[in-house]
Amino acid sequence: MVKLFKLTPKEQKLVILLVCLLALGVVLRFVLPGHDTSLVAKKAESGSMDSAREEKEGEESPEAEKDPEDVLVVHVTGAVKNPGVYILQKGSRVFHVVEEAGGAVEEADLERINLAQPLYDGQPVHVPRKGEENSSQSYQGETPAVGMTKININTAGKSQLETLPGIGSVKAQDIISYREKNGPFQSIEELTKVSGIGEKTLERIRDLITIY
Repeated sequence: MVKLFKLTPKEQKLVILLVCLLALGVVLRFVLPGHDTSLVAKKAESGSMDSAREEKEGEESPEAEKDPEDVLVVHVTGAVKNPGVYILQKGSRVFHVVEEAGGAVEEADLERINLAQPLYDGQPVHVPRKGEENSSQSYQGETPAVGMTKININTAGKSQLETLPGIGSVKAQDIISYREKNGPFQSIEELTKVSGIGEKTLERIRDLITIY
């Protein structure tokens, strides 16, 4: 009788491994002949790019939103190329809004306004023409409403008061606190009763303010 060839345990494991590899090769060759593994890679890459794009947009979105308290809305009229309403950054001055309006026209009389004057929200700016009559408007000196009206210290807000020479944030708040406690100012001279405002400060702003 012929004895059967007997495999050692190690050889049996090797045979099983070879059979598994052959079976896997058959599956890949005949069962999935048209499978394109690169498609999976492309989808994965596309998903990563979309995720990165969304993350970047998420980081940029807070910067795109502007705080309303950081901008000023100013109305420009008169001798500029494009009169209208403009939105500027807080801290802008008259010359900034004149530039935004396309610049002054040739007949503009820029000597009658203060181009370096700080702007406040809602401020009207009128650029006069040469030979234009003042009428009820005032163009002389540092007019807070640039070519328009004086600041009413009985109704002006803090940002308006801060445009006056020598009146900073603290003094502007002191003015508001004084009138809230004592009522409207009865005269311009009464302003000296506000803490920190003396005769020198009053003389600097006398022609720029009103109580009516």
